[in-house]
Amino acid sequence: MNALGRIPAPHLLAGALCTGLGLSLAAQARAPAVAALALSLAGAALAVRQDRAVLLAGALLVAGWWIGSLRLAALDQSVLADKVGRVAPARLEVTGPARLSLFAARVPVRVLRFGELAPRERARLDLPHGRAPPQGAIVELVATVERPRGPQDDGFDESSYLRRQGIHVVLSGDGYRVVGRRGGLGGIADSLREFVARGLAPGVTGERRAVIAGIILGEDEGIEQGLRDRFRASGLYHLLAVSGQNVAYVVAGALLLAWLLGIPRLAGEVAALLAVAGYVSAVGWQPSVVRAGVAGGLASLAWLCGRARDRWYFLLVGAAVLLAWNPYSLLEAGFQLSFAAVATIFVVVPRLQSWLEGYPVPSRLAPVLAVSGACGAVTAPILMTHFGQVPLYSIPSNALAAPVVAPLLGLALACAALDPVLPTVAAALAWVNGWFAAYLAAVARLFGGLPHAQVASWKALAALVAASGLVVLFVRLPPPRGRQGALLAAVLAVVLVGWRLRADHALPPPVGVRITFLDVGQGDGALIQVPQGAVLVDEGAPEADMAAQLRSLGVRRLTAMVLTHPQRDHVGGAAHVLDELPVGFLLDPGIPAASADEREAREAARRKGVRIVLARAGETFRLGRLRLRVLWPDGPGEPGEDPNEHAVVLLVSYGEIDALLTADAESNVTLPLRPPPIELLKVAHHGSADEGLASLLNLLRPRVAVISVGAHNDYGHPAPSSLAILERFPGLSLYRTDEDGRVTIESDGERFSVRTER
Repeated sequence: MNALGRIPAPHLLAGALCTGLGLSLAAQARAPAVAALALSLAGAALAVRQDRAVLLAGALLVAGWWIGSLRLAALDQSVLADKVGRVAPARLEVTGPARLSLFAARVPVRVLRFGELAPRERARLDLPHGRAPPQGAIVELVATVERPRGPQDDGFDESSYLRRQGIHVVLSGDGYRVVGRRGGLGGIADSLREFVARGLAPGVTGERRAVIAGIILGEDEGIEQGLRDRFRASGLYHLLAVSGQNVAYVVAGALLLAWLLGIPRLAGEVAALLAVAGYVSAVGWQPSVVRAGVAGGLASLAWLCGRARDRWYFLLVGAAVLLAWNPYSLLEAGFQLSFAAVATIFVVVPRLQSWLEGYPVPSRLAPVLAVSGACGAVTAPILMTHFGQVPLYSIPSNALAAPVVAPLLGLALACAALDPVLPTVAAALAWVNGWFAAYLAAVARLFGGLPHAQVASWKALAALVAASGLVVLFVRLPPPRGRQGALLAAVLAVVLVGWRLRADHALPPPVGVRITFLDVGQGDGALIQVPQGAVLVDEGAPEADMAAQLRSLGVRRLTAMVLTHPQRDHVGGAAHVLDELPVGFLLDPGIPAASADEREAREAARRKGVRIVLARAGETFRLGRLRLRVLWPDGPGEPGEDPNEHAVVLLVSYGEIDALLTADAESNVTLPLRPPPIELLKVAHHGSADEGLASLLNLLRPRVAVISVGAHNDYGHPAPSSLAILERFPGLSLYRTDEDGRVTIESDGERFSVRTER
């Protein structure tokens, strides 16, 4: 019997179909002759007795190749791609929940009408930050057709990413009006999602409700960015991406309810089928959910038909469903992570769990360690490939989180079912569930906030794997042969890995002056250090976690903090820094603008007893050889004025080296100040378009310019016009935090050097 003959027929057939669907990504075959070949192979299989399964597998492989090619051709077609730049009235159907960022709302839509066209193709709608239309809404607006962004310097290609979803254009607009709701199966799915969302945590608000919604619906928009980052860094983010475990609990809940009500098993399995279909519809088309939904549905059908349940067959059929719908799914991280993790659970986890039985590991803890350890190891290359980071503490974080995940899922689904009929009981259960959610958030913050929580390079990952292998070898070696040498090698490897995994080596205190432009995304944050102390100018948005960045650099206290002007991307992280580090005094221009972030910073300063000093032109502050001179503002300005016009402009001097820190004050502010020639310029307002920039450069004659800007920001910063001016200026070296990461300038007062760290 050949190798193919030893594979069970169901597995062989499902695997052949998946292989053919995947083959369409390498080469498309849409000719009718390909379909005819598939039919011929199927006919030949029916005509013979031997090797029938092999011939059927060949037929399915060719059929999958043909079907996948047709689907790719359909996904690659676009009517709107030729309308880039056109503005017209549009009618759109919202097909999923909006993704909210600091700057915009991004909404998946189907374009029903654009001008005179009725393309009915998928697109993304970008709206200003704020209110977004709900899933299922039919909206009308005046929209502009734009191309998705192409390859960026960090490797991300938005156009390719969206194309794999069948999206070829981005529509933008300023406002919309809801004119109806979609019907059909999509409308039923919208109603189910709304039903679950409304009842999953009655009476629970804020972060706790957001965590519950993330786990049940994969809806993490309500979770603030800092906590989302901690979930990622801790290895718990998979809890916020709806997993197959949720579907398993839906099936178990339906069967349990049927048993409690005395309903026959046959009706219970039918109810489980309907419950799975409803939950998958409510949650949406996510690889892990579809895979688990197919498995759950097939499991119920197998019982109804009196057939044995085969988990490998269920897994392959789930993959075939996803790939038949969109062969590009094979290239997506969600598909790869989901199927790799499940295959690992099938193959590796039982062996690892058996191995752990020989060690003093509690019986309830062994499965958690085996699953998190095996899945973490297998999925690490996928995470590094797609995201450039791998969580280091996923095993202990998952071990601590595991006891509450099942109760949280069960209680949330019970609340959704009970809320319409027993709202008091549902509210009581939700209150308990809120504490489970708070516990999960605490675990994420604990492990996600540890030093070096993520491995951020292939070299570091390889070193970690090598060290782990040495440790395993040491454990398995019989004593005493080889144990001492293995122990020494393992310890040395762990020490070296620990050193190499340091995301930010805490540098020794500067001999002269060190100015570090921190990578805070779309915002500003500059740290000025001398042997006598440190000054922080702007603190970025809260998501930048400035306090953690300062600790990683070895900064334990600040002589002063500067709030250049009351905007979130400059002072959003100030309150947290004040709460975490001792600060000598706070320099604030006192601009009369409504800013919750600045208000929180001032309240934190008062709470900590930090003196607040008004920043006014002419003021000078000294710290050893360092001199900070305030060039602007000369007053707070009037209510309603643009805060950028009154932002703090600082001239930083150390020996013969001068730097101009401009915050968001552009040349209309800085040119009239007539600052002296300098060596270093912090380009104003993240490199936005500035008509007077060329004149300012001619006045200042800087040798280094730094733009503090976030990758893929929605403002188009830095502006092409400003980049062109800066790049053409003779003798000027330009650095950008979105491309170069952290930019550090060291000087002894006469010479200076620049280095970058990503």
